[in-house]
Amino acid sequence: MVTTQLTNDPNDAAQASRPAPDMVLAHEAGEVIVHMLGDERSVIDPAAMIWTAEAAADLRARVGDNPIVGTGQSQWEKLDHQLQGASREVVLLTAELVFLREHPVRSARPDTRSAHVERVLSHLDSQHFVPEPMSTWLARPAGTAGFEPGSWYNGAMWRHLIWASTFILHWNDLSEAERETARTDPWELQRVMLASGEDRSDIRNALQFLARPDVFEPISSAKMKAQIRDGLADRIGGATGSTPASIDRDLLAIRTALAREVEGPFHFWSPGVVELWDPTAHELRSTDVATAELAEPRPRHYWLYSPGAQASEWDEFSSSGVMAIGWDQLGDLAAYPSRKAIRQALDVEGTGGSMKNASLALWQFQNEVAVGDIIYAKRGRREIVGRGEVTSDARFEPERASFRHIRSVKWTHTGSWEHPGHAATKTLTDITAYHDYVEQLEELVTGESEPELPQQSETPRPYDSAAFVKEVYLPEERCIRLRSLLARKKNIILAGPPGVGKTFAAKRLAYSIMGVQDSGRAQMVQFHQSYSYEDFMMGYRPTEAGGFKLAEGPFYQFCKKAQADDDRPYFFIIDEINRGNISKIFGELLMLIEADKRGHKLRLLYKNEDFSVPANVHIIGMMNTADRSLAVLDYALRRRFGFFEMAPGFDSAGFTRWQQDIGSPTLDRLVEVVIDLNTTIADDPALGQGFAIGHSYLCSSAEAEDDTWLSSVVDDELIPLLEEYWFDEPTKAEEWAGKLRAAVA
Repeated sequence: MVTTQLTNDPNDAAQASRPAPDMVLAHEAGEVIVHMLGDERSVIDPAAMIWTAEAAADLRARVGDNPIVGTGQSQWEKLDHQLQGASREVVLLTAELVFLREHPVRSARPDTRSAHVERVLSHLDSQHFVPEPMSTWLARPAGTAGFEPGSWYNGAMWRHLIWASTFILHWNDLSEAERETARTDPWELQRVMLASGEDRSDIRNALQFLARPDVFEPISSAKMKAQIRDGLADRIGGATGSTPASIDRDLLAIRTALAREVEGPFHFWSPGVVELWDPTAHELRSTDVATAELAEPRPRHYWLYSPGAQASEWDEFSSSGVMAIGWDQLGDLAAYPSRKAIRQALDVEGTGGSMKNASLALWQFQNEVAVGDIIYAKRGRREIVGRGEVTSDARFEPERASFRHIRSVKWTHTGSWEHPGHAATKTLTDITAYHDYVEQLEELVTGESEPELPQQSETPRPYDSAAFVKEVYLPEERCIRLRSLLARKKNIILAGPPGVGKTFAAKRLAYSIMGVQDSGRAQMVQFHQSYSYEDFMMGYRPTEAGGFKLAEGPFYQFCKKAQADDDRPYFFIIDEINRGNISKIFGELLMLIEADKRGHKLRLLYKNEDFSVPANVHIIGMMNTADRSLAVLDYALRRRFGFFEMAPGFDSAGFTRWQQDIGSPTLDRLVEVVIDLNTTIADDPALGQGFAIGHSYLCSSAEAEDDTWLSSVVDDELIPLLEEYWFDEPTKAEEWAGKLRAAVA
């Protein structure tokens, strides 16, 4: 059987490098897989034959042919409906598949895993509890072994059940000779899995690992596997291919090579190893690096913090020089790779509740609070009791009676100050963006009105044109043309329909020209109908004393900053540039921003000063071509800016690669419908290409757990947009609404 192959070669360097807890976990689940691929008996009830074609066909029909769409029920409630009236064999089959998909999830809590298996078993006619040894396996503490799932894994149970049922049907169609080969040869087992039907790589990767942990990595995400392989391919003389088998074979060869230089067992995300393939590992804490936000040099942050309910722990924390938060049952927060994983661990009952505030506080405490940040401790909503500076990273102290998630803090001020207004009720709140509020607190506690903003100490990460092409869904030749246009005109406008990634592209265009991700040299503002020269450049502002003072605007300050650093490019980014009154906002700057007028000086309206726009300042504007409320840009602005049309990037190499990595048939169907819809929009004389639907609507966030977000995109974003486009043609709007809903059904 499969698991008998695991210890045949105890001297193998690759096998010796695998962490023992992962091997134990796989051996446990491997007992279930032995029956799946062998005698077909249940581990929960050995008298029952469950890994049969009949049981698999029934389960696939119940789940695949009876999908329950919508977000009104959790996936467990939907499964309850689908299992109503199921035979004993089908219920046991479902329970053991649920065990196989959840047992290797590192962050899953033992009571959650057990509750899910028991929930399925509740559909049996007679009461049935999880027997030994499975109950012991399920008791494994969270954070001790396994993998952190890729995007959508936890919320895709129904997809996993369909894929597993299909595989079982295919397995039962094989000859005994073919099955015996697959039991002993891991690559043949993988080939059989891939040949069983439409691939679902995350559950396949999970089962491969459980069946042959001596060969396959504890990684469910195909994207992550490819990223690791690509980052370390030079250690084996280069990648051998892009198929799942090629990537897994390369990973095995890479592990063998690394085992000779890395001391002791390791994962590919272990400290000292992850940096070999991911140079940004020290900045990004999520396992799915590709979905992480573009990291930038980070200034000091300011936080409002509650040291226990009504500051119940303040005396201890202030005297001990620490800050801490609860939720001790989660164990070490370092084991959770994402906020989503924390939220799932909090949701013991699988209710699907957001747990938004708790999961955010825990994630920020562990990963976003940084050494040097300022903490304001509060009691309730009306009192500040202390101010301090964070002096350590987060750590877990299991020996503490409570509040085991902890950081060291140098409390610089303790006392009692009346909070201005009502403070947020959350345990931890990042208040950095509220500059006036931060100034109020600083003046209240320290007597200093200006918060201390230390220089950024981090070195900006490299960012070149290749990274720009990869991240922005534009053909490479258009990316080159865009960079050339900005270099020539110094002022450009990215124009296009909603959702084509104009804002996303603007900052990354700036970084690609800088060569680094230096946020200090890129600033963004947004125009609106009330925006004025006084907001943009400078003007008189009322003071609390009843008078007026001359205040410098963001563009004036930015130009002065760029002028003092004239050997490096700077980028001023303007969102919704055509929403403002351009002549009113720019004033005399309309001449000064011209490429051939850089360095020329004019006397300012509000200040006795000759001013010029430096040659190293570039302006990038964004314009939504589908906004009916906007007037046509005047000629003065058009003459000074280069216009670059951005279209939906569904056919770009970047989007196609991302779509393939996601591996969602629902997404694929929706993309096809939207492409057809865009053709109809482009052919409509009342609309045109400028009203097309952009690819950004269909780009998932890191928080996406299953395909339900696509239904929300359709019902809450696309259909209302079409109703606005075709307000005078409701039949056409309804027709396309039906096609969009059918794609995600």
